[in-house]
Amino acid sequence: MKKFHVSTSMGLVLNLISIACLSFEYYVLACVFSLIAYFASIKEVSKYTSWYQFSVVFISAILLGLAIELPEIKFPFILIALLMAACTSILRIVLFRVFSYTNHSWFEPLFFLLSVAMYFIGNLTGYYDWQAWTFPAPILVFSALLAWGIFKDKKQLLAQTKGGYRVQIGKAAPAFELPDQDGTTIKLSDFLGQRHLLLIFVRGDWCPGCHMMLRTYEKNNEKFKSKNVFVMAIGPDPVGVNRGMVEKLGLEFKVLSDEGQKTAMVYGVQLKEYHNDFAEKYEEGIPLPASFLIDKTGVVRYVSRPDKVGEFLNPSLIFPIVEQLN
Repeated sequence: MKKFHVSTSMGLVLNLISIACLSFEYYVLACVFSLIAYFASIKEVSKYTSWYQFSVVFISAILLGLAIELPEIKFPFILIALLMAACTSILRIVLFRVFSYTNHSWFEPLFFLLSVAMYFIGNLTGYYDWQAWTFPAPILVFSALLAWGIFKDKKQLLAQTKGGYRVQIGKAAPAFELPDQDGTTIKLSDFLGQRHLLLIFVRGDWCPGCHMMLRTYEKNNEKFKSKNVFVMAIGPDPVGVNRGMVEKLGLEFKVLSDEGQKTAMVYGVQLKEYHNDFAEKYEEGIPLPASFLIDKTGVVRYVSRPDKVGEFLNPSLIFPIVEQLN
């Protein structure tokens, strides 16, 4: 039940109703249903980040565009504008391995401007009714806010990591003692002399990019196990939230609760002041996405590059280092 996408499924049902309205030429009703479906499905993207949601979002945008375009046969300016706005809102998550948190930061502003251009060109030169002005506007406003948030996110991440993280390769890893998703206390010393440890710092359950990152490491978890590497994530959420995230994403590794973010501070992957309207608010700030490979003697052997925040999305970079350790 925890994996059931309630809001997205509601969006799918609304899209089916929108299709029925289109078939009977109730275009305004089709616009209403597909617009609600768009935001119902995009609401859960940060929670699940699944292809089911991605598909419903794009289908909603297409149906809304068709509801506006179908009364007249013309170049589909509004449909194209809505698809571009949908790409602005969600394509970074869909293709997170390519975009990560900071790569290709030109994408959202460019696609937003193109969507706005198509919106105004279509409305000013076409034969549209008031629907073409009204219904796409909320999606365009949302994509604008998201594009601005991503720009600020990149600026803050790169500014904070310019000097590198506090923990460096070749240095002893700082000790920690944190509860996992089941409330069991986990310490760094538990692994010394026995297993290598790969620590993944995440920004919290609210972060869709972190979900994609955790899924990537889950896919490679068996290979890490075969190399005597224990994968473990650390985030700022309480135990209960982490337990829900583990179940939701189907993770086989532990997620530790670093409430207060003291461990993140010690490792130098914590941003004290973070301004993003789409992010969860924590009193201490927010952790930075980063990864650290600690060998079984307690020495750090790999640190993800601060200037390439999305580098840790490629676990294959770590395996050559693990081979040297073994």
